[in-house]
Amino acid sequence: EGGNIFLLGTDKLGADLWSKAGEAGRISLTLSVFGTIISVIIGSAVGVISGYYGGWFDNVVQRFVEFISAFPQLALWLALAAIVPRTWDSFRIFLIMAFIFALLSWTTLAREVRGKVLSLRETDFVLAAKEMGASDARIMFLHLLPNSLSHIIVILTLTIPGIILAEAFLSFLGIGIQRPLISWGLLMQDAQNLRTLGETPWIMTPALYIIAAVLGFNLLGDGLRDAADPYALS
Repeated sequence: EGGNIFLLGTDKLGADLWSKAGEAGRISLTLSVFGTIISVIIGSAVGVISGYYGGWFDNVVQRFVEFISAFPQLALWLALAAIVPRTWDSFRIFLIMAFIFALLSWTTLAREVRGKVLSLRETDFVLAAKEMGASDARIMFLHLLPNSLSHIIVILTLTIPGIILAEAFLSFLGIGIQRPLISWGLLMQDAQNLRTLGETPWIMTPALYIIAAVLGFNLLGDGLRDAADPYALS
């Protein structure tokens, strides 16, 4: 009586891990969703434009996409995150990290959307829209892109967990999110010391939040995909 209960224990400074993990979730989830939205916008636009015009333009765009995809993402994340000045404020680092993840995550979606558009661009409803005088932009973004929604949803819900894991990895190494902001990866920095981890194993509990978030977004993606395209094969 009169004491405190720490459901997940405390860190080395005596701070409650339960409340800090909840606060860190806001940063980790916001960063991943913000980066994914940027990635989806870029990937969808590149994919639909490349697939619609085809020909030499499509070849040039796809070679560029392959060039970006050829680089190992983890190495690029490490390199780009490492060159961000540590003197910048936390919010600016947060934005830069989101853009880094977005700029390296849009290629898969671009290929998916491009393939879907290639299969749809000669269908009757597209030809009818052309005959009625619809502009290329209207056909691409009001007719073709909505028909690629199921692909976009699947890639979106796979990208969010990927960015969560990447951010946690970089923050764990100390080149991601910086204090006073806090993320799930940053909370687990103390686990780098095996002695500390052996004496206080509960400092790894933020990993449970990461696992729950990744599984949750994957299950959400399955449900949204089925809702958007109920006739797709499971």
